[in-house]
Amino acid sequence: MTFFNTIDENPDELAKSQAQALTQEQKIMQCFNQYEKPLSPSMILSISGLKCPITSIRRAMTNLSDNGKLEKTKEFVMGNYGKKEHLWQLPKKPEEYKQSSFDLTNFQLYDWEK
Repeated sequence: MTFFNTIDENPDELAKSQAQALTQEQKIMQCFNQYEKPLSPSMILSISGLKCPITSIRRAMTNLSDNGKLEKTKEFVMGNYGKKEHLWQLPKKPEEYKQSSFDLTNFQLYDWEK
């Protein structure tokens, strides 16, 4: 869910709010994909061009994290309000292991009946 209807919006207003929240998440993901480094909510607000409260950025980043699209790091930076903020990043890709191929031309089956 991208928008939490805690203010009992009617269906038309709710649809607009949900679309706007989804657009926020898309713009946030564009920032992470473009900069390819950890970012804080304040950084996102500054570089994204979004005109919304920082709490909306934080909500969207939490939703993206819950959906596996972002992950919160243990690192902090100073935010816009003089308080530490976590940095978030794109999920790290798991290492891929390739199984080596074996040369089976001289392989002999063991005779278990001996």
